[in-house]
Amino acid sequence: MLTEMANPLRPARIIVLTIPLILISAVVSGCASRKPVTSTAPSFRLKPVNDGSLLLSPNIPYQQSADAPVSFTIDGKTDSTTPSNACTATEGDFRLERSPQNPNVRVFLPPPKSWLFGSSSGADENSTIESLYAFLTDVDRAEAAGCFAAMQNVQARDYILQSVPTRPHDSLLNAYGYRIERSGVNLKPNLRLKVERAYFSSSEKSDKNYLGVSNVLFDVTTDSEGFLRFQQVHAIQYSPGSLSQTDQEGLRDLAILGLNPQKHYRVLFYTHQVPTDRNFSAALIGANDTARLDSFEQVIRSASDADCSSLKHDGVECFEFRGFVTVSIQIPIELNGKTQFVDWGTKVEAVVPAKAQKSFKLQRQFVGSYYDLKFNQRDDNILDLTLVGGDRLSW
Repeated sequence: MLTEMANPLRPARIIVLTIPLILISAVVSGCASRKPVTSTAPSFRLKPVNDGSLLLSPNIPYQQSADAPVSFTIDGKTDSTTPSNACTATEGDFRLERSPQNPNVRVFLPPPKSWLFGSSSGADENSTIESLYAFLTDVDRAEAAGCFAAMQNVQARDYILQSVPTRPHDSLLNAYGYRIERSGVNLKPNLRLKVERAYFSSSEKSDKNYLGVSNVLFDVTTDSEGFLRFQQVHAIQYSPGSLSQTDQEGLRDLAILGLNPQKHYRVLFYTHQVPTDRNFSAALIGANDTARLDSFEQVIRSASDADCSSLKHDGVECFEFRGFVTVSIQIPIELNGKTQFVDWGTKVEAVVPAKAQKSFKLQRQFVGSYYDLKFNQRDDNILDLTLVGGDRLSW
């Protein structure tokens, strides 16, 4: 039988008692040795499963079996008149259920071992991920229908994503719903867009025609109503500085500041989302609901001759980065209390010195609160953990 926290959104408070050292000595000397007590306080943890390791969220109980479905509840609206069938969905091994007698909604995810893709015990990766994305669309519909109670700073789809067991290098899925072969990056507050351009004296891109490079940064911010917008971090920087006298391409990127605020923005990368016969390197699309965003993305990905100017937007913002340009994402993390931005996809091993890799500590956010990430110091899989925005590391 699975058990769970009484309310996963409000984990139990941990009270620390300070006991005099002399009392501890007396207790130790007067009692036979015992096995160390294992803490069951909510936390992230890296758990060995079969031949790999999985990152489990504070919402998954410590006694969770690797073979049993993950199950938890999300508070429903107590005064809701929404019919139960609007709060029910099934996509493969993903389920959403609400009893007619109870407003709370129960979520079922595949067993932890199913997320060890590529192993003999893991599920089929493509099938599982496709089911997950379809399920999240169902969750968005259920939220629009009024199935869930309001949660501070988080939507139901994000709460579920943060609860999905993942391999360490897949943890961007938890924070941003990101998969390299799918959907681009869903932007969140505090992320940063970096736009770098290379300049050439002719259409031929070669070393002899190379003139220089420019870069500009945009922070993803929110307004008082929670809509995403973009803020320029600094003026466009040129190398050499003389490029600023002739540049027009980089100045066009500043039009990003004029995009209408939207609830959701997504970056579509050239490498995976944009066909290779396009003459732009990335696109930025935004909408106030994810279903509309998903639909627009399918259009721009499937039509080889489509661009923002030729597509019917229907309330969707669309911005293209054209020319010899690279768009990347940076995330803020804390290293020994100091905030710095690192490139998207940076792993623990890249920021923790070798001498500290057996003793460092890490905290990560879950539904807006920080939790320790517990792991066996001898499990080298922790070094493969992909960092997400807000992670705190210390050593």
